Amino acid sequence: MRCVVTGGCGFIGSHLVDALVARGDEVIVVDDMSTGSNANLREGVRLAEGSVLDAGLLRSAMEGADCVFHLAAWARVARSIEDPVGTHNVNVLGALNALDAARKSGSPRIVYISSSSVYGDQRTHLMQEDMTPNPLSPYALQKLAGEQYCTLYARLFGLTIASLRYFNVYGPRQAVDGPYTMVMGRFQRQRDAGEPLSVYGDGAQTRSYTYVGDAVNATILAGTKELPAGKNVILNIGTREETSVMELARLIGGEVQNIHPNPRGAFEERRKTADYSRAKAALGWEPTVSLREGFALTYPPR
Repeated sequence: MRCVVTGGCGFIGSHLVDALVARGDEVIVVDDMSTGSNANLREGVRLAEGSVLDAGLLRSAMEGADCVFHLAAWARVARSIEDPVGTHNVNVLGALNALDAARKSGSPRIVYISSSSVYGDQRTHLMQEDMTPNPLSPYALQKLAGEQYCTLYARLFGLTIASLRYFNVYGPRQAVDGPYTMVMGRFQRQRDAGEPLSVYGDGAQTRSYTYVGDAVNATILAGTKELPAGKNVILNIGTREETSVMELARLIGGEVQNIHPNPRGAFEERRKTADYSRAKAALGWEPTVSLREGFALTYPPR
């Protein structure tokens, strides 16, 4: 299979590239290196360096591709609040460019990486795909807009598309530096620096944490399993294991400092886990790595 992975030098994208190469697939990576790293690029994989805002670059890279995996994005809620226009351009226009390039180059299948953030606050902690989205940040709204473009393109042009709502993916190569790192990466950096772990608010807010290997397996299945043409299949990729931020801090270890008031304020969802039954039915996928097992793989003994 000939595959294109946008954002293939990033944390999750590079793991996906490694898994595709191990399968024997030909892989082309599109990445502008704004958050990706050459150190993550597997030897022998072709890199088309540039932005997803460059429609010509995308069209050239996708020519003859069997599947396009669109992971490139400016992630993180805080960044989207600070720069809603810039993140919109990359996350929405970039997704549209990828869809249009795939269509024009004849790529029959697209896997779009969305986010559990599209749910926002719901009446229950167990997220299901038929819930009405309630985005609380520009990033969440941008990811939802990308999903809606996927639905439109599938219906208009008969494409086979899967939108995967990732739930807090973690693992080796995750970012630990910079202002927009996920909580696990931030805790890791603080612990290694001998600093207290900054827990926003009371730390009772919960999440579903998904090991990167499980997320990659789901993504490859979404690109290879038989799915209906002309439809955007939206699937949760996460676990039902509910872990509070305070529990995560205890697992990583170190002194904890609660930050009041919570700087995320109204953008902080209180509870969230994944109902992955649709992914199991459509792809035969379910998570296999618990948080403790994934933690051991992410932080092996020295």
